[in-house]
Amino acid sequence: MSNHKEAIDANLAIFNKEFAVKYDGKESQQTLALLFAKFILEYDFAHPMTRKTPQETEKSIGDPTKPFNGFTKENALPDPKTYLQDFPDSIFKPGTKVLDFACGTGMVTEYFAPYVKGGELVGMDISSVWLERFNERAKKFDDPVMKSYVYDVLDETKQEELKQFEGQFDAVICTIAYHHIHNYEQVTKKLATFLRPGGWLFIVDFYNEDVEKQGVAVSKAVQHMGGLKIDSLNNTLGNIAGLVNVSSAREFKTWVWQPELFISTHLNQETIDKLNNGELPKRTAPDGDVEYLIESSLIYAVGQRK
Repeated sequence: MSNHKEAIDANLAIFNKEFAVKYDGKESQQTLALLFAKFILEYDFAHPMTRKTPQETEKSIGDPTKPFNGFTKENALPDPKTYLQDFPDSIFKPGTKVLDFACGTGMVTEYFAPYVKGGELVGMDISSVWLERFNERAKKFDDPVMKSYVYDVLDETKQEELKQFEGQFDAVICTIAYHHIHNYEQVTKKLATFLRPGGWLFIVDFYNEDVEKQGVAVSKAVQHMGGLKIDSLNNTLGNIAGLVNVSSAREFKTWVWQPELFISTHLNQETIDKLNNGELPKRTAPDGDVEYLIESSLIYAVGQRK
């Protein structure tokens, strides 16, 4: 069995129906989904390679004393009525076709609906169980069309079927999935073919600053447990996938409540030390999980098809 197939099987074993329901109910995931959409919608397409510096994103956003850090759809997302006036260079407009790769239950996908009337929101994932919940979300929307497909884009037996997606999308987004993907270089190369000329690829993932300095252990399910390197992502988007206007940077930091396992596999050593020393605020979540308040960094890697 190939390493890629082992990773797929390991992920499918984790992402079952019970986990999907629990995932949807997590405050951390709901907060992050909202912020992922916010910063994609507000991306400066007029200056795509001018990114925030580490100093500009050092302070975590939000108020951890409030539910969801104080963020709501109304106060975090751009106003759909004035969106194109406020962001005239955005590619998200009526008629836009968006692919959410590794879309999961569609928590991020649905936030784009008010901005792409007359277009399409397509979800793609390896898990039919998670797409059941995606399809439930899709029932809320008549415009834009919201639909899903079950695919492993590197499955050799499905390449003929996958040709239907080539050159079809104005934007392909992928949020917090790359650290689960074994061969993300080849996945990125494939996703680039789904873009129309001029279309944009957004990869959003957890960022561990330590990974730039040292190696990080991996498991079969979580392939890049410490995060993804900026240079590696830029090389993947530019040299391997052939995209232009490529850039990667920490887009923001925010407060989230996470369990011990997440912290020990995704966060920097300073945070892990605080966990081990009992220095992190602690609570019992509504689902019974013990969670700790941490600052999480998010990296955005972006590229455009010629």
